[in-house]
Amino acid sequence: MSTQWTRIVAVATILMISGLVLDGAQSTQTTSDTYTWSGELVSLDTTAMTMTVKSRVAYQEALSELKHFKGGDRVRIVWSGVQDSSDAVRQVRRSETGRKIDENLVLPAELISTEAPDSYITIRVKVPESGLAAIKTAKPGEWVTVTSRHRPASDAEAVVGVRPWSQATTN
Repeated sequence: MSTQWTRIVAVATILMISGLVLDGAQSTQTTSDTYTWSGELVSLDTTAMTMTVKSRVAYQEALSELKHFKGGDRVRIVWSGVQDSSDAVRQVRRSETGRKIDENLVLPAELISTEAPDSYITIRVKVPESGLAAIKTAKPGEWVTVTSRHRPASDAEAVVGVRPWSQATTN
């Protein structure tokens, strides 16, 4: 009888510990409504409050999808990454008027060019005034880190901040 109780206590202890571990893992997951990505600055348009950047494409399929678009098309950039950061484009989708973004890591943008030299695409996004001010001294060719909102309600709300890439790595 003592052996049976020992086994029950052991199983109960294991279940309790595994439950704590799972709860702990879930509570450490980020609940942020934003994510970051990086790109090479091409240009700033302070009047239109837009920024043009080049970003790396992670998948060959995304590069082949570009043949279905032309420069100036409104698109949705689907990022490859985890909850709060991305390092490359996973997919390019046609933007559907009136359809809300219902996924994380999706950015509304304007496709500037369907050419993707060295697996980089060029896109244009709206930037808040504070983001423009933060990178006003950045030169074309320098990298920036962009903070975007998961599931933005509009193009204007998609990007919430921009900073020079070197600043992002030192802070």
